[in-house]
Amino acid sequence: MTLGGVFPRIAAIVALPALLVACEQNPNWQNDAALRIGALRPNAGEIRARQTAQLAGGEERLLVESTQVLQDLGFTIEESAPQIGVLAGSKDRDAVEAGQVAVQVAATIALALVGVRYQPVWDTDQVIRATLTTQPLGPRDSGLRVSFERIVTNNQGLSRVEDLTEGEYSTGFFGKVRSGLASGG
Repeated sequence: MTLGGVFPRIAAIVALPALLVACEQNPNWQNDAALRIGALRPNAGEIRARQTAQLAGGEERLLVESTQVLQDLGFTIEESAPQIGVLAGSKDRDAVEAGQVAVQVAATIALALVGVRYQPVWDTDQVIRATLTTQPLGPRDSGLRVSFERIVTNNQGLSRVEDLTEGEYSTGFFGKVRSGLASGG
């Protein structure tokens, strides 16, 4: 038996008592985990405020300008429902980063030298999604909310979703929409 075959067994034997102790300390751990998964983020209000802007113009005009901005940014419009003020689009991008690949290859080689088999993992593809909603705020103004997320797939075919909640995403988008509205769209 090689070291690579022994290591996972030793790790499992060592980890088992720790898992049993953790379960004993909190016998309700499954319910606690379920509540955390569905819980509202502590900063949800702050994120929503960053993703929302009040703009002059009707909802339909905002959706038309938003569609043009998304297309200018390389998004393909996947869903458009102007009667309810919803717009969604996405774009595919390469997610390979040379540094991430280099670290994984180096780890594979280093571990192979000591007899441990390691499967390198790095990001390969990503889909960036944008979702917009509008809301009337009076006779002349409308609210526009935009949210971005990316779905990253690795070389093993596994995907993860990351919310892009930093202010620069929505601020940049709103700036382009305002500029288009000012120039007559």
